[in-house]
Amino acid sequence: MRRSAFRQRQGGFTFWSGLYVLITFGIIVFVGVRSVPVYLNNREVQKALSEVAQDPSMQHADAIAIQRAVARHFEAGYAADVSPRDIAVGHEGETRVLSLHYEVRRPLAFNMSLVYTFDDRARMTGGGG
Repeated sequence: MRRSAFRQRQGGFTFWSGLYVLITFGIIVFVGVRSVPVYLNNREVQKALSEVAQDPSMQHADAIAIQRAVARHFEAGYAADVSPRDIAVGHEGETRVLSLHYEVRRPLAFNMSLVYTFDDRARMTGGGG
């Protein structure tokens, strides 16, 4: 008799805990599905900046010519949410650097949105002036 008094009732995976896990997993998947296109777009932006930065004909070009070249790459790669005018051409020591800082907002549900902030940079090869 004494032995059964110490036995505790073991609880398993209940309906409510299963429902909680499914809802949590569903929210994570939903946010992930909403985020994939934004990150794919950012990959196109990074690719365009990198290709222009590696282009030998752009090494001594002015900022307007670089922005136009990036715009052509944006159009070819279907990059959205960003404007070539937002590209800054600066210097870090003797190296020219293309930088682009932008923010993307995507509605999630009701009055909630996902906000993504990107800061992309590409170093131009060969220096330049």
